[in-house]
Amino acid sequence: MFEDGATGRRLRLIVTDELGILRRAEAAGRSALGSKETFTMNARWGQATRARGFVKGCCSAGQSGDGGGVTTSDDAPSGWLAVARNDKTAEVIEMATGAAMGGGPVDVGGTPIAVDLFGPGSAREGCRLVTVTEEGDAAVHACGYEGVVTGFGDLSLGVGAGQERIVEEWSEESRWKVIGNALSARVGGGGDRLICGGKGQGNDIKMYDVEEQKLIYKSKPPPPDWLGYRAPPYVSAMHFIPGTDCREFLAGTGEHMLRRYDVRERRAVMDVPIGEWVITSLQMNHDQSVAYVANNHGNLFGFDMKTQRMAHKFKGHQGGIRQIAVHPEEDLIVSAGLDRWLRVFSMSTRKCLGQVYMQQVMSGVQWDVRSPAWEEAFAEAEKKAKGKKKKKKARAVEDADGEEVTKKKKKLKKSDGEKVAKKKKKKVKRDDDDEF
Repeated sequence: MFEDGATGRRLRLIVTDELGILRRAEAAGRSALGSKETFTMNARWGQATRARGFVKGCCSAGQSGDGGGVTTSDDAPSGWLAVARNDKTAEVIEMATGAAMGGGPVDVGGTPIAVDLFGPGSAREGCRLVTVTEEGDAAVHACGYEGVVTGFGDLSLGVGAGQERIVEEWSEESRWKVIGNALSARVGGGGDRLICGGKGQGNDIKMYDVEEQKLIYKSKPPPPDWLGYRAPPYVSAMHFIPGTDCREFLAGTGEHMLRRYDVRERRAVMDVPIGEWVITSLQMNHDQSVAYVANNHGNLFGFDMKTQRMAHKFKGHQGGIRQIAVHPEEDLIVSAGLDRWLRVFSMSTRKCLGQVYMQQVMSGVQWDVRSPAWEEAFAEAEKKAKGKKKKKKARAVEDADGEEVTKKKKKLKKSDGEKVAKKKKKKVKRDDDDEF
């Protein structure tokens, strides 16, 4: 576990909302948590336009191209955020500056319901952006990666990252139909495996090989109940179980069922009810012993995977939860939802350690987990940028003052000239009068 006492590492959260505004909330550090007013909103990017609002629950932090999750290293993906917008585009945003990278928005051909971003890996040099639309079309966009030696620790990237592109423009590699009516999808394995599910007959869970666009797994629906009724598919949330090499994953449904799938079995190996409402987001703790389940009624549950029973419940939510995110190293989980309060909980004690009012209905949240070395570099870059701004402002003031002095001198010269001309005119007039 990371100790923040020596390094003063701050906790950062990046939040999206329905109006297309990106916000950042910060806390002084893990040791400072405990007061509900610990987190503060200290940055805001974008214009409020509902047509370009962020899609609910469709916000993901960059991942390693080798299949690992987001870490606290200075690798580039740990500072990238992939988001989906209502105008049928996806974007990659730099978390420190809120600047779009890769040439700006990418047209994906429909409203995205999933977007996952992967950095360079051992088998692939470039970056990969995988999207799935609500019409069931999957697309892979790739771009070249301008290798930065120290990742986001480079001072030149701390400011002006929107101008100094870290990635080139995105280009479409492939596109194919994965499902009829998609509601949820996730990509894992460094961008090599895609799972998706939807609503209605024929939209059971499927898994594809992204490289070959080939179907490699299709689940069977659960058996009929005692009345002989079989509910149609309604897959509302999905999550790969870490450490299983994409062989196992969780799925939440609109009938408040939590299911665990293993690709070696056609039907779910676990099928239990959780709460009474549509499941909206799924996460797991660090050792995969507890699954965290959020729904659209404002409930956040902890489910024990070993005993297959409800372990605990997090209190305080007053509206549906759009997305939850577990910190990759700290014992923390964050929730964002309809009540406009961003809340951070301890996974072990289940206490709310901090919260902040975000002004708008939130659609997604992710942790910004870059290292203290990056923080120091970024702080130094900000300091230099502020110094440059001050110097530029001082020069502008000096130039303005110089222009004013010049104008005054010109005015004085002009007025003096006018006085001399008037005197000469009067003298000539007197001479003329004397002649008469």
